[in-house]
Amino acid sequence: MSGGRRDPSPPASDPGAATPAAGTPTLDAPPHVMDPLERTVQRVLQAGVAVSFGLMLAGLVLALVLKQPLTPRVTPVGDLGTGLAALDSAAFISLGLIVLIATPFVRVAGSLVAFLCLRDRRYALVTAAVLAVMCLSVLIGKS
Repeated sequence: MSGGRRDPSPPASDPGAATPAAGTPTLDAPPHVMDPLERTVQRVLQAGVAVSFGLMLAGLVLALVLKQPLTPRVTPVGDLGTGLAALDSAAFISLGLIVLIATPFVRVAGSLVAFLCLRDRRYALVTAAVLAVMCLSVLIGKS
């Protein structure tokens, strides 16, 4: 083979030739195309993380600009509106954390609705069970 591209794979007659492991993508595999449900789930997760990041960054900037101390306290949910209106950095950071924690719940609830609309009972049941476990873990964690 002079001047041409060399094929890096071993010859087919070699009994000790390495073969790709099962499930290993090959170079000729087509790229994964997301269906609308996958795309929606991706957007929900990205939006949740972006909003959360923005709120926490706003809280940090407010703390620096207004010379507020960064306290380890969490603003109670009932006081978030007042804290946000007063430009309290802890309220912004607390809301950012709440949004970050709520994002997976929104994703699972949205998937449940999608599976119900598709009349896919099996996945709807599994998704409902996952959502129930998530909600139960929050309730148990509060006690």
